[in-house]
Amino acid sequence: MGYSIIFPLLGIGLLGAYYYLLPHNIYDIDFNTIVRHYLLTITLFFMIIWSPFIFRKSDNATFWQYAQSIIFGLITAIFFSFIIYGGLSIALYALEKLFVLDIHYIRYAQLAIIVFGIFGINFFLSQIPKYPLFMQIRPYSNIKRIFSKNILAPIALVYFIILYSYTAKILLNMEWPTGILSWIIVSFSFVAIVSFLFLSPYFKKSTIPQRLIWLAIFLQTIMLGVALWMRVEEYGITYNRYLLAIFGVWLLLMSLYFMLFGKAQQKWIFFFASLFIFISQFGGEYSASSVSKKSQTQRLIKFINEVKEDSKEIDMKIKYQISDSIQYISIHYGIDTFKEIIPDILKKYKIAKDKKGKRVNPNYIYGFAPFATKELGFEFINRWDWLNYQRNGMKINLKNYHFYTNISKQIIDIKGYDYLLNYKYSNYLYRNPILKLKRELEKSKDLNLSITFSNNQLQIKHDSNISSNFDLNEFGKKLLEENSLRNNKLDKTPIYEGEDKNLRVKIFFQKLNIIG
Repeated sequence: MGYSIIFPLLGIGLLGAYYYLLPHNIYDIDFNTIVRHYLLTITLFFMIIWSPFIFRKSDNATFWQYAQSIIFGLITAIFFSFIIYGGLSIALYALEKLFVLDIHYIRYAQLAIIVFGIFGINFFLSQIPKYPLFMQIRPYSNIKRIFSKNILAPIALVYFIILYSYTAKILLNMEWPTGILSWIIVSFSFVAIVSFLFLSPYFKKSTIPQRLIWLAIFLQTIMLGVALWMRVEEYGITYNRYLLAIFGVWLLLMSLYFMLFGKAQQKWIFFFASLFIFISQFGGEYSASSVSKKSQTQRLIKFINEVKEDSKEIDMKIKYQISDSIQYISIHYGIDTFKEIIPDILKKYKIAKDKKGKRVNPNYIYGFAPFATKELGFEFINRWDWLNYQRNGMKINLKNYHFYTNISKQIIDIKGYDYLLNYKYSNYLYRNPILKLKRELEKSKDLNLSITFSNNQLQIKHDSNISSNFDLNEFGKKLLEENSLRNNKLDKTPIYEGEDKNLRVKIFFQKLNIIG
């Protein structure tokens, strides 16, 4: 049996095994599974690039000619798929509106799967050269030459100047690097490597520019390691930090390889990228999921033990750290992970719901994290609460509750009312919402209103100086009492109704912030 049969069968077997590992219910897919799916897609794409060359001798010129055809073939396939999907989506939308059809939004998603999954993939596969090792080396076109020399190289140079200026600032002022530095280094490294690959035809006579590029990457890899180490020391290993660490190891190995060996092969860039991604996902106890789960679990246990040992009032920072850890673990690894951490609280949480998943106590159940923190003796502290606390001089600020409704189709009773208006107000976005409203009402000559909202008082004035005031304090308190511990998404639209001798109003709230 030849290789032409073995490899397709092996591929089908691997796809079957991967399908078996996926959750049976698509709604049970967690964050890590979604990330794994995208990473494995990238790995498969890299394998298409390096697999024809892995056991054969080849030069970089031939390899890069083949790699370019794969990369630009993918870009072309995506471009044409978007055009076809856009055209068919518009046609589907036209049918829905012109013939008054009720086309569910999921049909658009199914259409995307058909276009990208069938046409897009087949078009991409048709672009793959049949004989990669015997490809003819072609000089760059004017577009590629401009892209390489006039776009990629200057962008890489700008990143280089910014990063090394910041590094110099750190060394001079002895300041610790910020968390965002890691992602800037990742961006720089990506641009630098892409620039290296596209500029490689110009490095035939000298390897010095090649080694300088990788030297710059090597030095920034050290900065990446320092920045990551500081974040891990303070917040533990997360899924993203593990991937950044793997990326750093890959950068380190590749930079040393291309600096030390003048005849370094470009195929190893893609091969080791695939290998490290695969290890990060299927490395057993050394995988991203296992390592980050263990680190975050130990960190949370440490915080909980500190709370139990300290009989005094719990520090705000500890509250936030516990809240954030519980939220992170529940999102990334599921609530069953807490069987090893807080089994009694998990048991109470599951008992608090009936078998159908309905809330027994609607004022108490809102996700596992707020439930668990309440059982531990304090209210859940989200990231925004913690940032507001820091901005407020380490003083406890009032909590901000955000409610919204996502009901696309509903019936509004307008009997007895003369006008239907759309009013938006925000302390941050609209300094003068009255002007915005007036502009919207310019078309109506017989209506001239001014609406102001201040201190929870809604004031509506007519041209005839008739004024009506409506106090929304009680409405806000009631809404907060009924929904403060539930999901921000409300099952029905909150409605306020008010009336005085001059005016009767009914207000439908689609989005509402309450500070209480």
